Amino acid sequence: MSGASRSLLLLGVLCLVSCAAATIALAAPEHRSADALHACRHVKHRRCRRHSTGKQLHRKHKPGAPKPSLPKNTGAATPLTAPPAPVIPGAGSTGSGSSGSGTSPGATGSAPGATEAPAAPAGPAHVQVTAEDTGAFRFILSRSSVPAGPVAIEFVNHGQDEHNLNVQPGEESPVGSLPNTAPGAHPSLPTLDLHAGTYTLFCSLPGHEAKGMKATLTVE
Repeated sequence: MSGASRSLLLLGVLCLVSCAAATIALAAPEHRSADALHACRHVKHRRCRRHSTGKQLHRKHKPGAPKPSLPKNTGAATPLTAPPAPVIPGAGSTGSGSSGSGTSPGATGSAPGATEAPAAPAGPAHVQVTAEDTGAFRFILSRSSVPAGPVAIEFVNHGQDEHNLNVQPGEESPVGSLPNTAPGAHPSLPTLDLHAGTYTLFCSLPGHEAKGMKATLTVE
C-alpha cells in the first residue's frame, strides 16, 4: 500500500471517530437534560401535591367553620307510622262529625242480647152505670161493650129513691153486686174479671127491673 493510500485511510478513520465523538457529546447533554427535566417535574409534582394537601387541611381546620354533626345512633328503632286504613263507603258505624247522623247497615237499634222491657199492663176497662127514676126507670151505660178481662164498674144514683146494682152473666148467678145506694151516691164494684159474653145489669128492688131499670153489657 502506498503512503498516500494510508494517509487517506487514516484520515477517514479520524473523521469517523470525530463524528462519533461529536454525536456522543451532542446526545449525552440532551439525555441528561431530559432526565433532569423529568426529575424536576417529579419534584414539582410532589411539591404541588403537598401544597394542595396543605391548603385542604388548612380549609378543613379553618377556625369558625362549623363542623357537620352526624346523628348519634341511640340504638332505638324509629317507629314506623302505619298507613291510614282505607275508608269503605257505607261500611261501619256512622258518626256526626264526618258523614252526618245515621245508622250502620244491618243495625237493629238495640244492643245484642238486650231484652225488651215488658209492656206495662193496660188498666181495667171502666164502665159507669147511671140509675134514673125521674119520668122512667132506667140504667144508662157509659159504654155498651168492653174487652174481656178486668172491668171496673162505677154506680151513680141520679134517682130520687134508693137503687142497687147486680151484674149477671146470662142465666147464671150474679158475679158482682152493690147494695141499696142512696140518691146522689156513686160507689164502685171491685174490679171484675169478665169473660166474653153478655151480662145483664139490673136493680133487684121489687118492680124496678120490670119498670126498665136494667141494661145489657157485651164483653168481647
